[in-house]
Amino acid sequence: PRLLTAADVAAMRPGSVVVDMAAAQGGNVEGTVAGRSVVTDNGVTLIGYTDLASRLPAQASQLFGTNLVNLLRLLTPGEDGRIVVDFDDVVQRTVTVVRAGTVTWPPPPVPVSAAPPATAPAAPPAAAVSAKPRLTAAGRSGLIGLGMAAVFLMVAFAPARLAENFTVFALAVVIGYYVIGKVHHSLHTPLMSVTNAISGIVVIGALLQIGHESALVTVLSFVAILLTSVNIFGGFAVTRRMLSMFSRGGSR
Repeated sequence: PRLLTAADVAAMRPGSVVVDMAAAQGGNVEGTVAGRSVVTDNGVTLIGYTDLASRLPAQASQLFGTNLVNLLRLLTPGEDGRIVVDFDDVVQRTVTVVRAGTVTWPPPPVPVSAAPPATAPAAPPAAAVSAKPRLTAAGRSGLIGLGMAAVFLMVAFAPARLAENFTVFALAVVIGYYVIGKVHHSLHTPLMSVTNAISGIVVIGALLQIGHESALVTVLSFVAILLTSVNIFGGFAVTRRMLSMFSRGGSR
């Protein structure tokens, strides 16, 4: 009888294998060719060998030989051909019939535990783990307001020069965070983005002070610009080296 039609075979996934045991009598699968193995258009293999009985002993012998090889490897842990029987091993104890003139058959039953595996205790709820009170939205708003008021008072009563520098500092922080810190990670690592943002703030402050009338301030500003410039360009160079390691044909 036709058990599998062509539509059934077409509905199978690619790589499926169908062994037609009745290929010699016409086959139970539509598309089977007696004595041959064919592959359909959708990648299904139809085995229609009519001599399956003569092919099975070879497969059985191969499986049996593999089992014997694995058993010999287990009995010769030193790989020197000397058999060492370990009765603590379940497999070796089970296949041993006589040892040192003593009958060891039948082997003791293998202890099998039917108890379910122990489960880890359930984690306590987050509220029980951390009893630290969280700041409410009103509290956060109050802290932000206090911070803004403190900054306003500091700028209001500070000298004009300090207020100007503070404004530049605030702008540098905003630019460093929202411009340098938001560079795509495939082009710039997050750690390097943060360090370059800090270096950018230092460079801006040093540029504003490099023309100071004090020679000491000018020298310190020049040193700050030099060091932070080395940090920025070195960060980009390191990032480029890292990216070239993962790119095809890049230098290592």
